Amino acid sequence: MKKIIILLVIALVAFIAYKGPSGFVGLLSMSRTAQEASEKQKDVLGQAVAKNGQKVLVAYFSWGGNTRKVACKIHELVGGDLYEIKPQVPYPDKYKQAVEVVKIEKSQNLRPAIAGKLPELKNYDVIILGYPIWWHIEPMIVKTFVESTDLKGKIILPFATSGSSDVKESVEDLRKTLPGVEVRDGLLANISAKIKPWLEENKMLK
Repeated sequence: MKKIIILLVIALVAFIAYKGPSGFVGLLSMSRTAQEASEKQKDVLGQAVAKNGQKVLVAYFSWGGNTRKVACKIHELVGGDLYEIKPQVPYPDKYKQAVEVVKIEKSQNLRPAIAGKLPELKNYDVIILGYPIWWHIEPMIVKTFVESTDLKGKIILPFATSGSSDVKESVEDLRKTLPGVEVRDGLLANISAKIKPWLEENKMLK
């Protein structure tokens, strides 16, 4: 008898969720709505499309986690795809040791290897590129990333986190690294309130 009652209750709940009483969105309707919204955010090839209709990649390198937080916030606002640039050989956890490694990389103009498979950058219209500022410019591993393929015809939107340096020197360095590529003015994203206006200015929000 108990099993029959339980089955009847389950059937009743399923019926209500499907039909939905007045003023209540049924669970099935919610599921279909979410699925339709998800489908609208992808093109015919199944690639994620940002909220402004462009194919956007938010790519970032983060050492201490600050840049990662900003990148995730931007991805939440913009949509598209999110990719973390990870070195094959991780940087030291301790700041002073990491600084020494970075100093050597810059002085020798090295290109540290990236772990894992790189995204197909040619598939994107815009690359929102995040990094901490190390020795006044972007980390050398970011150069590895942007030099991995021809980015002509793409838009690069740089953002950075820093304890003291401005973003301008790194933007100028990116422009020298990527001649012929549209590298727009960057954002020093230490203050979260500046993120949305910067995205709006660059027409990245719907």
